[in-house]
Order: sequence, then structure tokens, then C-alpha cells
Amino acid sequence: MREYMQKGGALEELIENMSMQLRILGQGVLLKQNVLWVTYGNRTFPKKGAPVDFLGVVKGIPVAIECKETVSDRIQFSETHFSSKEKAFLSDFEKAGGKAFIVFAFWKSNGLYIVKHADFEEYNKQSITDKACKMLGKKLNMNVNEFVEFVKSA
Repeated sequence: MREYMQKGGALEELIENMSMQLRILGQGVLLKQNVLWVTYGNRTFPKKGAPVDFLGVVKGIPVAIECKETVSDRIQFSETHFSSKEKAFLSDFEKAGGKAFIVFAFWKSNGLYIVKHADFEEYNKQSITDKACKMLGKKLNMNVNEFVEFVKSA
């Protein structure tokens, strides 16, 4: 069995870069949450760690962000790709007064979207496409000021 800290992804790196800009500008702090992963056979499983990718505060607003990315046309919502633990945490975070978001990246079409968790909860399909994200959320262009305004207005 091999253990390592993070599966990682291009989307999470983009969010970390935006987080750095938020911090420099004094607009907020987003911290990447570490997960301990275990590889057994040909599969990788989360052993323990945070149920979402980023936690922080933006302009005094508690924020939780879960990242989902794909190189295909759609993102599947199977238990292994978007677990009930992640969904429950996002719901609980909102109930506790924070704002929860999912950031979707469709690399094939260069689509990057931020969706309020509350809006996503009403979406009851087994997968999501670039087009559906466009209708549910907002195109994310990694502009820090636009991101801050979206969080404040959500």
C-alpha cells in the first residue's frame, strides 16, 4: 500500500493561485485542505482528511469550495467522484451560516464555472455538462474582484 497527501489537479492549482491573490489584496484567505490518500491495487481511496477542497473567509464571509474537473464532456456524480460526505459537509456548512460553492472545470471546452451549493442541490441529474453549469452558475475567469463580488452576492 502506498500513501501520499493529495491527488491534486489543475483546477485546485488555479484556486490556490487565486487564493494567493485574495490574501495579497487583503480580500480573504482560502486554505487548501489536505487529504491522506491510500492506493490499494489499482484504486486510490481517501483515508482521512477534510471533506472539501478549500475552506476560508472572503470579506468576512465563511466559504467552503469543492472542486470538480474533467477532460471529457461531463462530470459524473458517482459516490467515488462526489461523495455523500462532501455533499453533507457543504449542506451543513450553509446551515451553520457559511456560503458553499462547487467549482467545475471542463478542460475540453475551457469552461470554468462557480455554482452556489444551494443552486446545485436542486440539480438532480447523475452528471453535469458545461452547458448545465453555464445555466446554474457563473463563468469563472479567475478575476479576484469578480470572485469576491460573487461570494458577497451569493
